Amino acid sequence: MYEGPVIDAFFHLGWTNNGPDAPTDRETWMNDPMRSRVMRTFGQAGMESRTSEESIGDTIGLMEDAGVELAVLQAGLFYSGSADDVEAAVAKHHHVVSTTDKFTHIGTILPPRQGPASYWDLLENPRLIAAHKDRFDIRGIHIMPSPWGTPPNDKWFYPLYAKCVELDLCVFSYVGMPGPLWPTYPNYPLHLDDVCIAFPELRVVAHHIGDPWVEMMTHLAAKHRNLYICTSAWSPRRYPSELVKFMAGRWHGQAGADKVIFGSDHPLLHMTKTVRDARNLDLPEAVVEKFMYSNIKALLAR
Repeated sequence: MYEGPVIDAFFHLGWTNNGPDAPTDRETWMNDPMRSRVMRTFGQAGMESRTSEESIGDTIGLMEDAGVELAVLQAGLFYSGSADDVEAAVAKHHHVVSTTDKFTHIGTILPPRQGPASYWDLLENPRLIAAHKDRFDIRGIHIMPSPWGTPPNDKWFYPLYAKCVELDLCVFSYVGMPGPLWPTYPNYPLHLDDVCIAFPELRVVAHHIGDPWVEMMTHLAAKHRNLYICTSAWSPRRYPSELVKFMAGRWHGQAGADKVIFGSDHPLLHMTKTVRDARNLDLPEAVVEKFMYSNIKALLAR
C-alpha cells in the first residue's frame, strides 16, 4: 500500500449553509433541477448527506489525517454570468489559498454569452484570465463543455487556449457522461484530439475519466504528450477496468502510470474514503505514487 503524500487535483470546499455565493452550497445544488440528480446519485440529498457540512478548518484537519499535502480548488460557473461573477468565484478561492499552504486553485471563464456559436469578443476571456493570473495567481482554468453546450474543440475556445499556452496555464476540461441533466455530446473525449493537435504545448487535464469512452480516453492520453486523465468523481473501487489496465501498462509505448492523476471531487465523494481506497489499489506502489502525487506535482510546478 502506498503511504506517501497525496495531492488531490480536483477538490471543492465542504458543504456549507452560507447561501448561493458560498464556494460549495448544498442547498443551491439541491434546488437546481439539473444538478440535483447528482446529489441523489452520490447520496448527498435528503435530510442528511453522506458528507457532512464542514468549515475550512475541518477540511484541513481531514486533509492532514488522510495525508493530503495539497488540494487543487476548482472554480466553475455552470451557467451564464458576468465577468464580476467569474471574479467573485476565483477571488473566494484565492482568499482561502492566501491563508494556508494546503490549497492552490484553478480559475474559470465566462461561458458563451448567448450559448453555442456565440462569437462576440473572443478576447474577453483571454484578458480575464491574464488579469486573474496576475491578481489571484491561478494555476490554470476549468472549462465545462456540457453545461455550456459547447465542445472544447469549438473555435470559441481557441483564443483562450492560445493565451493559456502564453501564460503557462493548464486547462481542466470536463469529459464523459455528465451526472447532471446536461447534454452529453459536448463532453465526448474525442473533441480533445483536435485541441491537442492544434495546441501541442497546452497542458490539458480531462477530469471525470471520460466514461463510457474510457479506452478512447486512455488512447488519447497516450497519444498526446500533454494530455492527462483525472479520476475525479469516481470511487477508486469503481475505476473502469480499462483505466486500471492503462495505469498498470502501456499503449503505443506510453506508460499509463505517467498520464493519470488522482482527484476526489470532495465533497461529492468524501476525500477520506476516496484517498484510502486509492492508496489500496491493486497496482505497484511506484504507479500509485505517480498517480496520487508526482504527476500532478510536476504539472503544477511548470
